[in-house]
Amino acid sequence: MKRLILPAISLLLLSCGSNPLFLRLGSDYYPVASIGSIWEYQVQGGGSVIVEVIDQTVMGDRSCYRLQSGAGYSYWINSEGSLEHYEDHTVLFNGYEVPVYQAWVTYLDWPLAVGSSFADSASTFSVSQGVTISHVWERITSVAEIGTAAGYTDCYHLAQTETTIDWIQTGGFSPETTIVVRDIWLAPDVGMVLKATPDSVLTLQSYTPGY
Repeated sequence: MKRLILPAISLLLLSCGSNPLFLRLGSDYYPVASIGSIWEYQVQGGGSVIVEVIDQTVMGDRSCYRLQSGAGYSYWINSEGSLEHYEDHTVLFNGYEVPVYQAWVTYLDWPLAVGSSFADSASTFSVSQGVTISHVWERITSVAEIGTAAGYTDCYHLAQTETTIDWIQTGGFSPETTIVVRDIWLAPDVGMVLKATPDSVLTLQSYTPGY
């Protein structure tokens, strides 16, 4: 019996290295914790977008990594159990950006699994120049499938819908609703390799890991 069991165990250990599920579980699908990492994306129709992890900083009283894309910044925490994003929402009113919602929210839970979904939402308000501004926000992300995208295999396909409703509660204004639909593909140990919306498509051209 022992001579039959030991080869079976050895075979299982050797096969782990070629097991797609084993590889996915051990991979980082959003590697934002390496300073100097750079992603360069081609924009459909012309142009490019460069995203870089520039440093580690503090936002919302928490240590995080700051990513720069053009003149904009985003803030991320990638722990063992989840990926968190700092949401900073403002509403334009009378020429001023009025802050309405700032908080850390869970963007994804690890590990990813086909059929799972994540929902983030907020219902809040702010008062500016004596006027109340209501803000309702919801982001729903579903893991649709595993496939190939932009030349990368074992990619998770995320289907995402983000809805924002802003209402300036004074005469002459009505609620303004914005709905953004995204399809995002994440590759193991690379991150986002493809993002498609009705208005644009970003395809990864190169990825340089940081340290």
